[in-house]
Amino acid sequence: MQVAAGTRGFEITFDEPNSTNTGMNPVEILLASFGACQSITATELARKRHFDLRAFWVDVEGDLGREEVDGQKLYKFTEIRYEPHLRSDESDEDIKKFLADVAKSCPVENTLMHGAKFKQTGFVKE
Repeated sequence: MQVAAGTRGFEITFDEPNSTNTGMNPVEILLASFGACQSITATELARKRHFDLRAFWVDVEGDLGREEVDGQKLYKFTEIRYEPHLRSDESDEDIKKFLADVAKSCPVENTLMHGAKFKQTGFVKE
């Protein structure tokens, strides 16, 4: 089943592997969004700090499963793992500090780590 979503004039197609398989599914897009946010954040921080960063990308994977949350068994990511890759002549110690700052500055990571309030504001019947 294909679903399209958009914002600011851009559109993305979501799909499922067992459907037409013409796009990523929503949970794959969530992981990809995290990796993209890390990359954008790292690039901007490196530029501002004159940190030697010639390339940056992130491998991301996660486990979907049932987990009890507030007395309910919810289907969700039970763990997300990621591994940043970078090309840099900075020291390992400086890279570790830089990656910690990337993590603290990435809004997607902050949301995944610390949650967000969700509010349904009503509904529209058309």
